[in-house]
Amino acid sequence: MGQKSPHDNPAMRRFGRELARLRTMSGLSQRALGRETSVSGSLIGHYERAERNPNKGWVERADEVLDADGSLVALWPEVLRSSYPEYAGAFMEAVPQASLLRDYHPLLVPGLLQTRDYAYALIKASNPMETEDFALDLVEKRIARQEVVHRSSSPVIWTIITEGVIRDLEGDPDILTTQVDHLIELMDRGRVRLQVVPATVRFREHPGLDGAFSLLSLPNRQEVLYAEGPVSGSMVTDSGMVEWMLS
Repeated sequence: MGQKSPHDNPAMRRFGRELARLRTMSGLSQRALGRETSVSGSLIGHYERAERNPNKGWVERADEVLDADGSLVALWPEVLRSSYPEYAGAFMEAVPQASLLRDYHPLLVPGLLQTRDYAYALIKASNPMETEDFALDLVEKRIARQEVVHRSSSPVIWTIITEGVIRDLEGDPDILTTQVDHLIELMDRGRVRLQVVPATVRFREHPGLDGAFSLLSLPNRQEVLYAEGPVSGSMVTDSGMVEWMLS
């Protein structure tokens, strides 16, 4: 609730206009371009109307099919940046520069590690009065942000969750299976380390009582902490304050 419509996103509108222009110049219908890029024609329409975000792989394929000489690829980073919540933008833009990202979350799988189905279930539960298109748009944006996890230069991600995060999924076995399989696959790649706080550990035996937070280790040895609530987030760069918050 309260988030801007994707139609209000200037970066997405610019991308959509350029995609439509290039497609028209190539003499392709939306359906034909969809066939060439392995998506539906209706999804091409969503991209052109700035209703959905494409992922980087699709943009690169479309750029090649349309002989765009890199013009679509050049627009994509701004589309990706614009998919962040305004309050999280500075932190998310710093993530690709980091050597290590440490996450702690007592309630959820962190967004960078979520499957599409898991993200969709969370977004629908958090926005019960919004439309299906609204939910699907937020899912696409979240999945697009996961591009950073799959780069060879991506930061190592060290995530700590509680056992309750996994147990909460037992009511939906399909989501549980795909999400756990996805976490195992990410760990097997060697760039993600996952630890689970057992349910038998009492609250006074570990320090994660103030809620979720993320900690970035940057190349200049600076550490940046980010804590997010339901509708806002705060980024802490002062080294003394970061140390105090983690103590």
